[in-house]
Amino acid sequence: MPSVAILGGGIAGLTAAFLLEQAGFEATVFEKKDQPGGVIQTEQAEGFLVEYGPNSLRAPTALLQSLIADLGLADDIVEASAAVRRRYVVRNGKLVALPSSPPGLLRSKLLSLKGTIRLLGEPFIAPADPAIEESVATFVRRRLGQEALVYGANPFVAGIFAGDPEQLSLQHAFPRLWEWEQQYGSLLKGQFKTARQHRSDSNNPPGIFSFRGGLQRLPDALAAQLSDLCLGTTVVGLERTSVGWTVTTRQDDAITSATYDAVLSTFPLHRLANVHFDAGLDASPLFDVPYPPVAVVAMGFQREAVTHPLDGFGLLVPAVEDFSILGTIFSSTVFPDRAPEGHVLLTTLLGGARHPDLARQPADTLSDTVLRDLHRLLGLRGSPVFARHHTWPHAIPQYALGYGTVKNLLDELEDSQPGLFFAGNYRQGISVGDTIASADESVQRLVLWA
Repeated sequence: MPSVAILGGGIAGLTAAFLLEQAGFEATVFEKKDQPGGVIQTEQAEGFLVEYGPNSLRAPTALLQSLIADLGLADDIVEASAAVRRRYVVRNGKLVALPSSPPGLLRSKLLSLKGTIRLLGEPFIAPADPAIEESVATFVRRRLGQEALVYGANPFVAGIFAGDPEQLSLQHAFPRLWEWEQQYGSLLKGQFKTARQHRSDSNNPPGIFSFRGGLQRLPDALAAQLSDLCLGTTVVGLERTSVGWTVTTRQDDAITSATYDAVLSTFPLHRLANVHFDAGLDASPLFDVPYPPVAVVAMGFQREAVTHPLDGFGLLVPAVEDFSILGTIFSSTVFPDRAPEGHVLLTTLLGGARHPDLARQPADTLSDTVLRDLHRLLGLRGSPVFARHHTWPHAIPQYALGYGTVKNLLDELEDSQPGLFFAGNYRQGISVGDTIASADESVQRLVLWA
Protein backbone atom coordinates (compact mmCIF):
# COMPACT_ATOMS: atom_id res chain seq x y z
CA MET A 1 0.00 0.00 0.00
CA PRO A 2 1.32 3.49 -0.79
CA SER A 3 2.42 5.38 2.33
CA VAL A 4 1.57 9.02 2.98
CA ALA A 5 2.89 11.36 5.66
CA ILE A 6 0.28 13.93 6.64
CA LEU A 7 1.63 17.08 8.26
CA GLY A 8 -0.85 18.48 10.75
CA GLY A 9 -3.64 16.91 12.80
CA GLY A 10 -6.31 19.56 12.29
CA ILE A 11 -9.58 18.84 10.53
CA ALA A 12 -7.91 18.82 7.09
CA GLY A 13 -5.21 16.35 8.11
CA LEU A 14 -7.59 14.06 10.00
CA THR A 15 -10.09 14.03 7.14
CA ALA A 16 -7.38 13.32 4.57
CA ALA A 17 -5.97 10.45 6.64
CA PHE A 18 -9.43 8.92 7.10
CA LEU A 19 -10.21 9.13 3.37
CA LEU A 20 -6.79 7.78 2.40
CA GLU A 21 -7.14 4.78 4.69
CA GLN A 22 -10.55 4.10 3.18
CA ALA A 23 -8.83 4.11 -0.22
CA GLY A 24 -6.25 1.56 0.92
CA PHE A 25 -3.32 3.85 1.68
CA GLU A 26 -1.14 3.86 4.78
CA ALA A 27 -1.43 7.28 6.40
CA THR A 28 0.70 8.64 9.23
CA VAL A 29 -0.40 11.93 10.80
CA PHE A 30 2.11 14.15 12.59
CA GLU A 31 0.66 16.72 15.00
CA LYS A 32 2.72 19.06 17.17
CA LYS A 33 0.07 19.40 19.88
CA ASP A 34 -1.00 16.67 22.27
CA GLN A 35 -4.60 16.94 21.04
CA PRO A 36 -5.92 16.52 17.50
CA GLY A 37 -8.40 18.88 15.92
CA GLY A 38 -6.40 22.06 15.35
CA VAL A 39 -8.56 25.12 15.98
CA ILE A 40 -11.64 22.99 16.70
CA GLN A 41 -11.50 22.89 20.48
CA THR A 42 -14.40 22.34 22.87
CA GLU A 43 -14.33 22.51 26.65
CA GLN A 44 -17.08 21.44 29.06
CA ALA A 45 -16.78 22.87 32.56
CA GLU A 46 -19.17 23.84 35.36
CA GLY A 47 -22.16 23.05 33.18
CA PHE A 48 -21.01 25.31 30.32
CA LEU A 49 -19.86 24.18 26.88
CA VAL A 50 -17.32 26.50 25.25
CA GLU A 51 -16.14 26.49 21.64
CA TYR A 52 -12.73 28.15 21.34
CA GLY A 53 -12.65 27.88 17.56
CA PRO A 54 -15.45 27.32 15.04
CA ASN A 55 -18.79 27.15 16.83
CA SER A 56 -20.93 25.46 14.18
CA LEU A 57 -21.15 23.86 10.76
CA ARG A 58 -23.39 24.97 7.93
CA ALA A 59 -25.67 22.82 5.75
CA PRO A 60 -23.44 19.87 4.90
CA THR A 61 -22.38 18.88 1.41
CA ALA A 62 -22.75 15.28 0.29
CA LEU A 63 -19.13 14.75 1.35
CA LEU A 64 -19.70 16.03 4.88
CA GLN A 65 -22.97 14.10 5.21
CA SER A 66 -21.18 10.91 4.18
CA LEU A 67 -18.33 11.61 6.59
CA ILE A 68 -20.73 12.17 9.48
CA ALA A 69 -22.60 8.94 8.66
CA ASP A 70 -19.37 6.90 8.38
CA LEU A 71 -18.26 8.20 11.78
CA GLY A 72 -21.56 7.33 13.44
CA LEU A 73 -22.34 10.94 14.33
CA ALA A 74 -25.60 11.38 12.42
CA ASP A 75 -27.75 10.74 15.49
CA ASP A 76 -25.73 13.28 17.50
CA ILE A 77 -26.43 16.25 15.22
CA VAL A 78 -27.89 19.23 17.05
CA GLU A 79 -29.58 21.85 14.90
CA ALA A 80 -29.38 25.52 15.80
CA SER A 81 -32.48 27.24 17.12
CA ALA A 82 -34.71 29.25 14.82
CA ALA A 83 -33.47 32.39 16.59
CA VAL A 84 -30.19 32.26 14.64
CA ARG A 85 -31.97 33.86 11.70
CA ARG A 86 -31.81 37.13 13.63
CA ARG A 87 -28.44 38.87 13.63
CA TYR A 88 -27.62 42.15 15.32
CA VAL A 89 -25.30 44.91 14.15
CA VAL A 90 -24.34 47.87 16.32
CA ARG A 91 -25.27 51.36 15.12
CA ASN A 92 -24.96 54.48 17.23
CA GLY A 93 -24.11 52.32 20.24
CA LYS A 94 -27.29 50.22 20.04
CA LEU A 95 -28.14 46.81 18.64
CA VAL A 96 -30.13 46.87 15.41
CA ALA A 97 -31.55 43.65 13.95
CA LEU A 98 -30.23 42.93 10.48
CA PRO A 99 -33.11 42.99 7.95
CA SER A 100 -34.03 39.54 6.64
CA SER A 101 -35.96 40.72 3.57
CA PRO A 102 -36.33 43.79 1.28
CA PRO A 103 -39.49 44.94 3.14
CA GLY A 104 -37.59 44.55 6.40
CA LEU A 105 -34.81 46.70 4.98
CA LEU A 106 -37.27 49.56 4.43
CA ARG A 107 -38.31 49.42 8.09
CA SER A 108 -34.84 48.86 9.51
CA LYS A 109 -32.81 51.49 11.33
CA LEU A 110 -29.55 49.91 10.22
CA LEU A 111 -29.23 52.20 7.17
CA SER A 112 -30.43 55.73 6.63
CA LEU A 113 -33.07 56.41 3.98
CA LYS A 114 -30.32 57.59 1.64
CA GLY A 115 -28.28 54.43 2.31
CA THR A 116 -31.32 52.22 1.77
CA ILE A 117 -32.19 53.84 -1.56
CA ARG A 118 -28.57 53.46 -2.67
CA LEU A 119 -28.57 49.78 -1.74
CA LEU A 120 -31.88 49.08 -3.52
CA GLY A 121 -30.35 50.50 -6.71
CA GLU A 122 -27.87 47.61 -6.79
CA PRO A 123 -29.53 45.72 -9.68
CA PHE A 124 -28.90 48.71 -11.93
CA ILE A 125 -25.13 48.82 -11.32
CA ALA A 126 -23.16 47.42 -14.26
CA PRO A 127 -20.82 44.46 -13.56
CA ALA A 128 -17.13 45.20 -13.27
CA ASP A 129 -14.46 43.96 -15.64
CA PRO A 130 -13.75 40.38 -14.42
CA ALA A 131 -10.06 40.87 -15.15
CA ILE A 132 -9.80 43.56 -12.46
CA GLU A 133 -9.37 42.25 -8.92
CA GLU A 134 -11.32 44.30 -6.38
CA SER A 135 -11.14 44.43 -2.62
CA VAL A 136 -14.30 43.58 -0.73
CA ALA A 137 -14.59 47.23 0.27
CA THR A 138 -14.26 48.52 -3.30
CA PHE A 139 -16.85 46.04 -4.53
CA VAL A 140 -19.38 46.89 -1.82
CA ARG A 141 -18.93 50.62 -2.25
CA ARG A 142 -19.47 50.30 -5.99
CA ARG A 143 -22.51 48.04 -5.85
CA LEU A 144 -24.16 48.88 -2.51
CA GLY A 145 -22.77 52.18 -1.32
CA GLN A 146 -20.52 53.44 1.48
CA GLU A 147 -23.11 53.00 4.22
CA ALA A 148 -23.62 49.33 3.35
CA LEU A 149 -19.86 48.90 3.60
CA VAL A 150 -19.64 50.55 7.01
CA TYR A 151 -22.61 48.80 8.63
CA GLY A 152 -22.76 45.63 6.55
CA ALA A 153 -19.55 44.37 4.99
CA ASN A 154 -17.16 45.74 7.60
CA PRO A 155 -18.65 43.98 10.65
CA PHE A 156 -19.32 40.76 8.75
CA VAL A 157 -15.78 40.55 7.40
CA ALA A 158 -14.56 41.06 10.96
CA GLY A 159 -16.88 38.29 12.16
CA ILE A 160 -15.90 35.80 9.46
CA PHE A 161 -12.25 36.53 8.68
CA ALA A 162 -11.34 38.79 11.61
CA GLY A 163 -10.15 40.84 8.67
CA ASP A 164 -10.28 44.20 6.92
CA PRO A 165 -12.55 44.54 3.85
CA GLU A 166 -10.13 47.09 2.38
CA GLN A 167 -7.45 44.37 2.23
CA LEU A 168 -9.38 41.22 1.32
CA SER A 169 -9.85 40.11 -2.28
CA LEU A 170 -13.51 39.72 -3.17
CA GLN A 171 -12.79 37.09 -5.81
CA HIS A 172 -10.92 34.86 -3.36
CA ALA A 173 -12.53 35.66 -0.01
CA PHE A 174 -16.16 35.78 -1.22
CA PRO A 175 -16.17 34.08 -4.62
CA ARG A 176 -19.94 33.57 -4.64
CA LEU A 177 -20.55 37.33 -4.63
CA TRP A 178 -18.11 37.75 -7.50
CA GLU A 179 -19.84 34.93 -9.43
CA TRP A 180 -23.30 36.41 -8.81
CA GLU A 181 -22.23 39.72 -10.32
CA GLN A 182 -20.62 38.07 -13.33
CA GLN A 183 -23.41 35.55 -13.94
CA TYR A 184 -26.54 37.52 -13.04
CA GLY A 185 -25.32 41.12 -13.13
CA SER A 186 -26.68 41.68 -9.61
CA LEU A 187 -26.24 40.39 -6.08
CA LEU A 188 -29.97 40.65 -5.37
CA LYS A 189 -30.77 38.58 -8.47
CA GLY A 190 -28.13 36.02 -7.57
CA GLN A 191 -29.39 35.73 -4.01
CA PHE A 192 -33.00 35.38 -5.21
CA LYS A 193 -32.18 32.63 -7.72
CA THR A 194 -30.02 30.74 -5.21
CA ALA A 195 -32.74 30.94 -2.53
CA ARG A 196 -35.38 29.73 -4.98
CA GLN A 197 -33.22 26.79 -6.00
CA HIS A 198 -32.61 25.96 -2.33
CA ARG A 199 -36.36 25.99 -1.57
CA SER A 200 -37.08 23.69 -4.52
CA ASP A 201 -34.64 21.07 -3.25
CA SER A 202 -36.67 18.69 -1.09
CA ASN A 203 -33.50 17.00 0.17
CA ASN A 204 -32.06 20.08 1.85
CA PRO A 205 -29.91 19.10 4.85
CA PRO A 206 -30.21 20.97 8.15
CA GLY A 207 -28.91 24.55 8.27
CA ILE A 208 -26.52 25.55 11.05
CA PHE A 209 -25.70 22.58 13.28
CA SER A 210 -23.24 21.06 15.72
CA PHE A 211 -23.07 17.86 17.76
CA ARG A 212 -24.02 16.84 21.25
CA GLY A 213 -20.94 17.61 23.28
CA GLY A 214 -19.70 20.22 20.81
CA LEU A 215 -17.91 20.46 17.50
CA GLN A 216 -14.82 18.65 18.76
CA ARG A 217 -16.81 15.44 18.45
CA LEU A 218 -15.97 15.51 14.72
CA PRO A 219 -12.14 15.57 14.91
CA ASP A 220 -12.21 13.21 17.88
CA ALA A 221 -14.27 10.70 15.90
CA LEU A 222 -11.89 10.97 12.94
CA ALA A 223 -8.83 10.54 15.16
CA ALA A 224 -10.32 7.44 16.77
CA GLN A 225 -10.49 5.76 13.36
CA LEU A 226 -6.86 6.34 12.39
CA SER A 227 -4.19 3.70 12.69
CA ASP A 228 -1.14 5.98 12.99
CA LEU A 229 -1.63 9.34 14.71
CA CYS A 230 1.57 10.80 16.17
CA LEU A 231 0.73 13.52 18.69
CA GLY A 232 3.32 15.73 20.36
CA THR A 233 5.49 15.36 17.26
CA THR A 234 7.03 18.30 15.41
CA VAL A 235 7.98 18.07 11.74
CA VAL A 236 11.35 19.79 11.27
CA GLY A 237 12.43 18.70 7.78
CA LEU A 238 11.33 17.40 4.38
CA GLU A 239 13.57 16.00 1.67
CA ARG A 240 12.64 14.47 -1.66
CA THR A 241 14.80 11.49 -2.55
CA SER A 242 14.89 8.93 -5.34
CA VAL A 243 12.60 6.64 -3.36
CA GLY A 244 10.11 9.11 -1.94
CA TRP A 245 9.96 11.76 0.77
CA THR A 246 12.02 11.67 3.94
CA VAL A 247 10.22 13.32 6.85
CA THR A 248 12.29 14.32 9.87
CA THR A 249 10.44 14.80 13.16
CA ARG A 250 11.24 15.71 16.74
CA GLN A 251 9.45 14.24 19.75
CA ASP A 252 10.79 15.60 23.03
CA ASP A 253 14.56 15.44 22.41
CA ALA A 254 14.48 12.53 19.96
CA ILE A 255 14.99 13.17 16.23
CA THR A 256 13.59 10.56 13.83
CA SER A 257 13.46 10.22 10.05
CA ALA A 258 11.27 7.98 7.90
CA THR A 259 10.52 7.78 4.19
CA TYR A 260 7.08 7.87 2.58
CA ASP A 261 5.76 7.67 -0.95
CA ALA A 262 3.99 11.04 -0.63
CA VAL A 263 3.51 13.99 1.71
CA LEU A 264 0.30 15.92 2.27
CA SER A 265 0.86 19.17 4.16
CA THR A 266 -2.10 20.63 6.01
CA PHE A 267 0.07 22.96 8.09
CA PRO A 268 -0.98 26.62 8.31
CA LEU A 269 1.13 28.47 5.76
CA HIS A 270 3.09 30.37 8.42
CA ARG A 271 4.17 27.02 9.91
CA LEU A 272 5.82 25.93 6.67
CA ALA A 273 8.56 28.50 7.23
CA ASN A 274 9.73 26.42 10.23
CA VAL A 275 10.19 23.26 8.16
CA HIS A 276 13.57 22.82 6.47
CA PHE A 277 12.64 22.15 2.86
CA ASP A 278 14.18 22.92 -0.53
CA ALA A 279 11.12 23.98 -2.51
CA GLY A 280 13.09 24.60 -5.68
CA LEU A 281 11.40 27.99 -6.10
CA ASP A 282 10.64 31.09 -4.05
CA ALA A 283 8.01 30.02 -1.51
CA SER A 284 8.09 33.26 0.52
CA PRO A 285 4.59 34.39 -0.65
CA LEU A 286 3.20 31.45 1.33
CA PHE A 287 4.97 32.50 4.50
CA ASP A 288 3.85 36.11 4.07
CA VAL A 289 0.12 35.38 4.20
CA PRO A 290 -1.20 37.32 7.24
CA TYR A 291 -2.79 35.39 10.10
CA PRO A 292 -3.97 38.07 12.57
CA PRO A 293 -4.33 37.05 16.23
CA VAL A 294 -7.78 36.53 17.74
CA ALA A 295 -8.75 36.20 21.40
CA VAL A 296 -11.87 34.27 22.43
CA VAL A 297 -13.50 35.16 25.75
CA ALA A 298 -16.41 33.02 26.97
CA MET A 299 -18.47 34.24 29.92
CA GLY A 300 -21.42 32.71 31.70
CA PHE A 301 -23.99 34.85 33.51
CA GLN A 302 -27.15 34.30 35.45
CA ARG A 303 -29.98 34.98 33.01
CA GLU A 304 -31.39 37.88 35.01
CA ALA A 305 -28.01 39.63 34.85
CA VAL A 306 -28.45 40.28 31.11
CA THR A 307 -31.11 42.79 30.11
CA HIS A 308 -31.12 42.00 26.38
CA PRO A 309 -33.37 39.08 25.32
CA LEU A 310 -30.46 37.45 23.43
CA ASP A 311 -32.93 36.46 20.72
CA GLY A 312 -30.50 35.86 17.89
CA PHE A 313 -27.21 34.39 16.75
CA GLY A 314 -25.22 37.27 18.16
CA LEU A 315 -23.96 40.77 17.46
CA LEU A 316 -21.30 42.30 15.23
CA VAL A 317 -19.55 45.62 15.76
CA PRO A 318 -18.59 47.95 12.86
CA ALA A 319 -15.16 49.55 13.10
CA VAL A 320 -16.68 53.05 13.25
CA GLU A 321 -18.48 52.29 16.52
CA ASP A 322 -16.83 53.12 19.84
CA PHE A 323 -16.24 49.55 21.01
CA SER A 324 -13.24 47.24 21.22
CA ILE A 325 -14.79 43.82 20.56
CA LEU A 326 -15.41 42.38 17.09
CA GLY A 327 -18.61 40.63 18.05
CA THR A 328 -20.35 38.26 20.45
CA ILE A 329 -22.13 34.96 19.84
CA PHE A 330 -25.17 34.23 22.00
CA SER A 331 -23.94 30.66 22.42
CA SER A 332 -26.68 29.41 24.74
CA THR A 333 -29.33 30.75 22.36
CA VAL A 334 -27.81 29.14 19.27
CA PHE A 335 -27.62 25.61 20.70
CA PRO A 336 -29.15 23.86 23.71
CA ASP A 337 -27.07 22.60 26.64
CA ARG A 338 -24.45 25.35 26.36
CA ALA A 339 -25.19 26.71 29.83
CA PRO A 340 -26.82 25.44 33.04
CA GLU A 341 -30.50 26.16 33.57
CA GLY A 342 -31.08 29.79 34.47
CA HIS A 343 -27.79 30.88 32.90
CA VAL A 344 -26.53 32.13 29.53
CA LEU A 345 -23.20 31.80 27.74
CA LEU A 346 -21.72 34.61 25.64
CA THR A 347 -18.64 34.05 23.44
CA THR A 348 -16.80 37.21 22.38
CA LEU A 349 -14.07 37.73 19.79
CA LEU A 350 -11.38 40.40 20.03
CA GLY A 351 -8.35 41.43 17.99
CA GLY A 352 -8.07 40.39 14.38
CA ALA A 353 -6.78 42.78 11.74
CA ARG A 354 -8.69 45.62 13.45
CA HIS A 355 -7.02 45.42 16.89
CA PRO A 356 -4.19 42.84 16.70
CA ASP A 357 -2.44 44.13 19.83
CA LEU A 358 -5.62 43.75 21.88
CA ALA A 359 -5.75 40.01 21.20
CA ARG A 360 -2.33 39.63 22.83
CA GLN A 361 -3.35 41.28 26.11
CA PRO A 362 -3.52 39.24 29.36
CA ALA A 363 -6.74 37.57 30.45
CA ASP A 364 -7.69 40.28 32.97
CA THR A 365 -7.44 43.01 30.34
CA LEU A 366 -9.47 40.99 27.85
CA SER A 367 -12.16 40.28 30.44
CA ASP A 368 -12.39 43.93 31.49
CA THR A 369 -12.70 44.97 27.84
CA VAL A 370 -15.47 42.47 27.14
CA LEU A 371 -17.41 43.38 30.28
CA ARG A 372 -17.16 47.09 29.51
CA ASP A 373 -18.49 46.66 25.96
CA LEU A 374 -21.19 44.13 26.83
CA HIS A 375 -22.38 46.28 29.71
CA ARG A 376 -23.18 49.00 27.19
CA LEU A 377 -24.52 46.70 24.47
CA LEU A 378 -26.47 44.05 26.40
CA GLY A 379 -27.21 45.78 29.69
CA LEU A 380 -25.15 43.50 31.91
CA ARG A 381 -26.04 43.94 35.59
CA GLY A 382 -23.58 41.68 37.28
CA SER A 383 -20.31 39.78 37.13
CA PRO A 384 -19.82 36.53 35.24
CA VAL A 385 -20.20 33.29 37.19
CA PHE A 386 -17.98 31.53 34.67
CA ALA A 387 -15.12 32.70 32.44
CA ARG A 388 -12.65 31.15 30.04
CA HIS A 389 -10.36 32.60 27.39
CA HIS A 390 -8.04 31.43 24.64
CA THR A 391 -5.80 33.39 22.28
CA TRP A 392 -4.95 32.19 18.79
CA PRO A 393 -1.65 33.93 17.86
CA HIS A 394 -2.24 33.05 14.19
CA ALA A 395 -5.96 32.64 13.70
CA ILE A 396 -7.32 32.89 10.15
CA PRO A 397 -5.45 33.22 6.83
CA GLN A 398 -6.31 36.47 5.06
CA TYR A 399 -7.24 36.13 1.39
CA ALA A 400 -5.73 39.52 0.60
CA LEU A 401 -5.52 41.26 -2.75
CA GLY A 402 -3.20 39.27 -4.96
CA TYR A 403 -4.07 35.99 -3.20
CA GLY A 404 -4.11 34.30 -6.60
CA THR A 405 -0.31 34.32 -6.38
CA VAL A 406 -0.52 32.11 -3.29
CA LYS A 407 -2.91 29.65 -4.93
CA ASN A 408 -0.81 29.52 -8.10
CA LEU A 409 2.34 28.90 -6.08
CA LEU A 410 0.71 25.96 -4.29
CA ASP A 411 -0.22 24.51 -7.69
CA GLU A 412 3.33 25.04 -8.96
CA LEU A 413 4.79 23.30 -5.92
CA GLU A 414 2.55 20.29 -6.43
CA ASP A 415 3.49 20.17 -10.12
CA SER A 416 7.24 20.58 -9.60
CA GLN A 417 7.58 18.35 -6.53
CA PRO A 418 6.07 14.93 -7.36
CA GLY A 419 4.34 13.40 -4.36
CA LEU A 420 3.85 16.70 -2.49
CA PHE A 421 0.30 17.93 -1.87
CA PHE A 422 -1.39 20.72 0.10
CA ALA A 423 -4.77 21.06 1.80
CA GLY A 424 -6.23 23.45 4.36
CA ASN A 425 -8.29 26.53 5.00
CA TYR A 426 -5.92 28.58 2.85
CA ARG A 427 -6.88 26.73 -0.33
CA GLN A 428 -10.54 27.34 -1.17
CA GLY A 429 -12.28 28.76 1.89
CA ILE A 430 -11.81 29.17 5.64
CA SER A 431 -14.91 27.38 6.95
CA VAL A 432 -14.75 23.87 8.37
CA GLY A 433 -16.78 22.60 5.41
CA ASP A 434 -14.43 24.28 2.92
CA THR A 435 -11.42 22.82 4.72
CA ILE A 436 -12.88 19.32 4.60
CA ALA A 437 -13.57 19.78 0.88
CA SER A 438 -9.96 20.88 0.38
CA ALA A 439 -8.74 17.70 2.08
CA ASP A 440 -11.00 15.57 -0.12
CA GLU A 441 -9.78 17.24 -3.32
CA SER A 442 -6.14 16.77 -2.31
CA VAL A 443 -6.79 13.11 -1.56
CA GLN A 444 -8.35 12.67 -5.00
CA ARG A 445 -5.29 14.24 -6.65
CA LEU A 446 -2.99 12.07 -4.57
CA VAL A 447 -4.85 8.87 -5.47
CA LEU A 448 -4.66 9.72 -9.16
CA TRP A 449 -0.95 10.49 -8.83
CA ALA A 450 -0.23 7.20 -7.05
